[in-house]
Amino acid sequence: MAEINHLIEFVTGSFNTDTGKLICVKSPKYGRVELCFAEDMNIPFAQIKLHTRDRAVDADAVLNDAYTLGQEIARRWNFCAGMYTPAPPQS
Repeated sequence: MAEINHLIEFVTGSFNTDTGKLICVKSPKYGRVELCFAEDMNIPFAQIKLHTRDRAVDADAVLNDAYTLGQEIARRWNFCAGMYTPAPPQS
């Protein structure tokens, strides 16, 4: 069991990587996609960036692709942890 401590402002406690679920969070307003551990709140630990220049137009152009990549990373993490539940089929 890996108990991870953090120093995130306004958040106390720790999270467990063995039981915690990984999620992908898209923030279109900021042109950002983050991988987070879902505990009592989302604890970000990685940002997915598929552009080299820090321009909003570049971030917007690849935002959906970055989100798709983040979802795949989260799906594989959760599957390996035995926690992945397939989403219901969309009609």
